[in-house]
Amino acid sequence: MSYYGRFLFQVTQRLRRSGTLDILQAIRPEPDRPRAQILERQFSRLSRLLATAEAHVPYYREMFRSLGIQSRDIRNLEDFAALPVLTKDIIRERQDDLLREDVPKSKLMVGHSGGSTGVPLTFYRSRADLDACDAGTFRNCLQAGWKPGDMVAFIWGFNQQLWDMPAWEFELRQHLRRMYQFDPFHSSAEQMDRWVKKWKQIRPRVVIGYASAVARFAEHVESTGQRVEPMLGAFTTAEKLYSTQREVIARVFGCQVYNMYGSSEVNNIACTCRLGKMHVSADCVVLEVDRKQALPGLPPPFIVTSLWNEVMPFIRYQNEDCGELLDGGCDCGNQFPLMELNIARVYDNFIMPDGRYVHGHFFTRVMEPTEGVANYQFRQTSPESIILFIVPSLGDQAARRESLRTVVEKIRKLDPYNRISVEVRETDTIPLSPTGKHRFTISEVRPGTPSKVSG
Repeated sequence: MSYYGRFLFQVTQRLRRSGTLDILQAIRPEPDRPRAQILERQFSRLSRLLATAEAHVPYYREMFRSLGIQSRDIRNLEDFAALPVLTKDIIRERQDDLLREDVPKSKLMVGHSGGSTGVPLTFYRSRADLDACDAGTFRNCLQAGWKPGDMVAFIWGFNQQLWDMPAWEFELRQHLRRMYQFDPFHSSAEQMDRWVKKWKQIRPRVVIGYASAVARFAEHVESTGQRVEPMLGAFTTAEKLYSTQREVIARVFGCQVYNMYGSSEVNNIACTCRLGKMHVSADCVVLEVDRKQALPGLPPPFIVTSLWNEVMPFIRYQNEDCGELLDGGCDCGNQFPLMELNIARVYDNFIMPDGRYVHGHFFTRVMEPTEGVANYQFRQTSPESIILFIVPSLGDQAARRESLRTVVEKIRKLDPYNRISVEVRETDTIPLSPTGKHRFTISEVRPGTPSKVSG
């Protein structure tokens, strides 16, 4: 490990007043504790969360009163499982009532998620929750041999602040924070060649990113005959990881591939170990399955409780992913419980007129938030044609038109020659997939499809 890198990482974290390193130090030994102790500590943390929610969050105070109980009456997980489920519809309807009364909303950080049903969701978190999220991700990296200060390649969506930042400032920030961000929203073959060049300069020890984007970069490196140094581990997240993607990532980067599971609303739900088994992060969440809501022939949906977000508690939250909780342990040494993820998010990438790929998450980003839209889906029919289906919600029609105009402008700017046509169509409903999931992005374009127009 580079002492220089560790020094920069520590100094940068302190200058940012981040609690990530302190949290990482505290949670680092948790997976190695005996299973009984892990579950005991998990329930203790859950009890504190319930007490906080009852005392300071109107929605939960009302919930306990309506049930005729108090938070201290929840003495075990069986009692806990009798509490009502929190759904996305409830969060949309009771958003302000789900926030802590004693924390000003202005001090909170806003987040957005479409969810697998596609209906936009706005939520709030604290800086401490974000720091805990980073600490959980870093703990996942530790199992591969990564150490704080080792460079991380981060293949994740850019935001406007990064796009507007001068090149020298961007490079300096990435160097200091020890996490170099690559933009999957702009990832043509030419741009990926530049990624390879930068990759060789920064020499990352691990990579974290969208499963499809990490795999596509690995495919590009392999198909062009280029080489990169072997890494300690590759960590994919945010969407389903297919076996073919896992194979090419492992082959090109010469390392173990780990699959991390979480969501925008609740982070660090689980991560696979070196033996490929997925362990629930029991000090970050309480994970349940709801067999009463399982569709015929499909695994049951998850119910997840975040143990870190105390400003907008997600208690028994139905996140719309599905899977199973597994009995037994694992020979890797990690004592956290096991789970199996069966259904998670799927994004189609879009292919631009110049052959460049844009990760599907770009389109959900530009829709966050959009006024007057209850649901949406992007469908690409050709490299230069995209249809945006929207289900309007009640509200100001002029505000909706203006929001959608901004969305269309951002999409058209993806092509420097202004060849992309975006048609907005209103509809009463958007059909779900056969598995009951919403698809944000659907592309009918396949690699090699010629553009109908030329630059």
